[in-house]
Amino acid sequence: MARSARKTTIATVARSAGRSISTVSAALNNAPGVAPATREEIVRIAAELGYEADPRARLLRAARTGVIGVSYYLGQAFQAELIDALYRAAELHGLGLALAASTPRHGEVEGLRALVRDRCEAIIVVDSLIPYGELRAVVGGLPLLYLCRESPSPEVRAVRSTDEAAMHDLVDHLVSTGRRHIVHVDGGESPSRDLRAHAYVEAMARHGLRARILPGGSGEEAGIAAIEQLAGEGEFPEGILFFNDHAAIGALLELRRRAIRVPEDVAIAGFDGIAITGLSAVDLTTVRQDVDRIAETAIRHLAGVLSDASESRKGADLGGARGSAEEAGSLLVSSLEAVPTRLVVRGSTAIE
Repeated sequence: MARSARKTTIATVARSAGRSISTVSAALNNAPGVAPATREEIVRIAAELGYEADPRARLLRAARTGVIGVSYYLGQAFQAELIDALYRAAELHGLGLALAASTPRHGEVEGLRALVRDRCEAIIVVDSLIPYGELRAVVGGLPLLYLCRESPSPEVRAVRSTDEAAMHDLVDHLVSTGRRHIVHVDGGESPSRDLRAHAYVEAMARHGLRARILPGGSGEEAGIAAIEQLAGEGEFPEGILFFNDHAAIGALLELRRRAIRVPEDVAIAGFDGIAITGLSAVDLTTVRQDVDRIAETAIRHLAGVLSDASESRKGADLGGARGSAEEAGSLLVSSLEAVPTRLVVRGSTAIE
């Protein structure tokens, strides 16, 4: 018999079986209180009608979803590595992830609203660009955690790398190779731009050297633009520290196009430690961020917050005071988890 193109619902099954929707739901979900013969009949009818349970509907009926939402920007290899690490960490803690990628035609706010609609129990934002007040208005009282940037509010925890120490390590490394004229190309609109730029200035001052910061960005085009600007000035610095690996790779490509030798004429270094930097054709000195540890720290913290909130709800069911979602969010105190980085020296700075 040909089935209707319309999706078979639980109400359809109930009508065909001559049973109530609650009885059919209990039978299909193997809940107690349904006679074996009745359950068998309902399951048979559901199969004949082609009924498929909607997992989203099941989540909406559940008291907890066990899902953490992650909002991030698409297009950066580091974010992809971080998402992979978050998946592994969430699985170890028995939690799920729901992702919302921001693109030029799909903004961060729209993605966050989708995560809230999908009943995520907590939200992680990676390199968020929207103001904290707007972000909190979208997610309400859900527990919130920032990744790879400083927290803009004393109420919210952030987990990031030790960016300041990493920039000092980069400057120290270049100075140790005899270079003194070292320029930094910043991260444009990135939330971590000022953090790394300030650390670069401090490190240069510590060596008694003059700092210079060029406006940049987080993509390859930013590295190309920086090289074009320096070429127009007629003289390259001895070393250039870029905000991230993507910009540094763009600079490498442009320097090769201009037949400028790396590292003999100018040394290049990036930040993040994405996989491509280790290829022999790239061989880029960089700072490796420990994505596994960042992800584990973030998920472990939120798992604890959600567990505490669950215990509070159980206490309320036993007659205690019920904790609201806002109260659960307030458990995130002003605190920074800083994960150590590792300097990886390669051929773009090392002179043999």
